[in-house]
Amino acid sequence: MRFGAVAIAQSHGCILAHSMQLAGRRIKKGVVIDSAMVAEFEASGIERVTVARLDDTDTHENDAAIKIAMALCGTGVRTDKPGTGRVNLFAEHDGLLCFDREAIIAINSIDESITLATLPENSWVLSGKMVATCKIITYGVASSTVDQVIDGIGAGVSVQPVQSHRAVLIQTCLPTVKASVLDKTYGVIKQRLSLRRAELIDEQRCDHAIEPLSETLRVISASASAQCDWILIAGASAISDRGDVIPAAINAAGGRIIRYGLPVDPGNLLLLGELHGRVVIGLPGCARSPKLNGLDLLLDRLACGVEISQAWLNSLSVGGLLTEMLDRPQPRVATAKKRSLQIAGLVLAAGTSRRAGAVNKLLVKAQGTPMVQTVVRAVCDSKLQQVLVVTGHQHEQIEAQLQDLSATSTYCASHEQGMAHSLSHGISRLQHADAVLVCLADMPGITVALINRLIERATDNISDVILVPVHQGRRGNPVLVGRAFFDSLLQHSGDTGARYLMKQYPDRVIEVPVDDSAILIDYDTPQALSTLDSDVS
Repeated sequence: MRFGAVAIAQSHGCILAHSMQLAGRRIKKGVVIDSAMVAEFEASGIERVTVARLDDTDTHENDAAIKIAMALCGTGVRTDKPGTGRVNLFAEHDGLLCFDREAIIAINSIDESITLATLPENSWVLSGKMVATCKIITYGVASSTVDQVIDGIGAGVSVQPVQSHRAVLIQTCLPTVKASVLDKTYGVIKQRLSLRRAELIDEQRCDHAIEPLSETLRVISASASAQCDWILIAGASAISDRGDVIPAAINAAGGRIIRYGLPVDPGNLLLLGELHGRVVIGLPGCARSPKLNGLDLLLDRLACGVEISQAWLNSLSVGGLLTEMLDRPQPRVATAKKRSLQIAGLVLAAGTSRRAGAVNKLLVKAQGTPMVQTVVRAVCDSKLQQVLVVTGHQHEQIEAQLQDLSATSTYCASHEQGMAHSLSHGISRLQHADAVLVCLADMPGITVALINRLIERATDNISDVILVPVHQGRRGNPVLVGRAFFDSLLQHSGDTGARYLMKQYPDRVIEVPVDDSAILIDYDTPQALSTLDSDVS
């Protein structure tokens, strides 16, 4: 590829290297200069322009990006469409992100114009999560270099799906251990397993001594009815040595110890063993708590059927000082009865409708029904527990359209200061919710099915994430915002809604693919309003 300034007459067929402003319009960088653009440049008195010229042996940035990204796609990973030399990779299902770290580093070492970035190894990802991105920095790259990169990819990037497993829990007892502690441990472990589609099929309790524990292990191992994959042992006291009660009992029952101790904190004192083809785990004391610990890292891998090697166990040392990780499945409340998530709907209908001209766009009818009524009805007919509509401009007329709907309204006196004021006004009245679906009242194409799809993607960690619908690689509305972001919304100002949060917290965003382009379409100009009936019919 050749890069530099050329005379306008020589620019035809070249790629424009920098955006330019001409005759009141902006020509974006990256476009191929055609004869009409050449004439426009000449008419504007421009003599030279900076371009990129691809040789016959070069591959265009978008073509190179999609070739590399497709080669990277392993199990459970898909790509979006290329644009500006970038292709993103997304998880097709929940599971564990796996790749060869050294291969990724090697790819980034081949040519500085080809970059690949991923989430951390062994990340637990949800369906729709972006897991990697391939970016070609220059407008083109040598085709031979692209081939070299593809040859070095190997197995690529995959998301291993969760598989079903069955487990048995053994708890050893001492006189000092209360029954309530054992009951709580059972609840935490059961939920921890269920989050990974593993069923806790039985629990046994025995004295904390080698002989009774080994006998319990033998009975479980011999039981045809158990058919368990994993045996988990919660000891009355921590495992202090390979000769301690739990490892000694495993050996006595005919098993073997694979690993004692992990370079992870919390979770150092975990023991991994095997007994007649079953995985045996001596739990660290911290496993009695729902807080993230070394057991979770091990269960993630076991749940997805990914190999547990000594090299992988050693690799846990980097990043082994654990903090709560958003996307990993974690039991939050183990002993209390699981409550249903409280998800509220918030419809923003307070705008002054300046761009629409003389009319209030929200009162314009589509199929005989005012736009605001169509939107609020869809929100009310969804699985949301409650719906709040924020009104402002011509609020009495807007509120009159809501009389027959199961929504409440609230007037925002500061609505003229921007959308953020209406948003914070609504959020301040919904702080009891785990999450709020923020919907714009000028998007009548939003359907009940689309809203429910977002709601159905909500999991126990919905308070900590932002769900956004995506159509053909473009993010749209409505957006489901967790309670963790309410304080930020209450302090926000200006004329932007919740979307700024996605730039501020990109690692907290979960994209939900949808087939409906309505998530991208609002009606806020006379031209758009004139098409309203045909667009939503």
